[in-house]
Amino acid sequence: MAVDLTWRDAVRAVCEPVLASVGVGFAWNDSVVFDREHPALLWEADPGRFVARHPDCGLEEGYGEQWPPPCIDYWIYVDPVEMTARLSTEGWSRRDETVGLTGDGSQDGRVLADKLGAVLGVGPPADG
Repeated sequence: MAVDLTWRDAVRAVCEPVLASVGVGFAWNDSVVFDREHPALLWEADPGRFVARHPDCGLEEGYGEQWPPPCIDYWIYVDPVEMTARLSTEGWSRRDETVGLTGDGSQDGRVLADKLGAVLGVGPPADG
């Protein structure tokens, strides 16, 4: 299996319900081009709602006088050669996390959704 648009769509289908369940306005950014050179997925949350839901996240302090930013970014950067994905999430001074991929979008989506859910304090996605 390959990391392609079909894979991306399967990952998105599994991750979106987890992100939506947080209730902070996560929205898919469809302006991010998913191609061989820069395969990435991006969801953006409303900063005010995010901080209201997660007052301990440290974002207001981290941004300082630049608060509020336009959005809170949750990226998945894909390396199709290494078959890894790097999760870059804002809040709690978290370091990026890298996970291995199988090339099966549904399976990879469940792993990525579990990781996103753990960061955001919500339960695992339903099997699908």
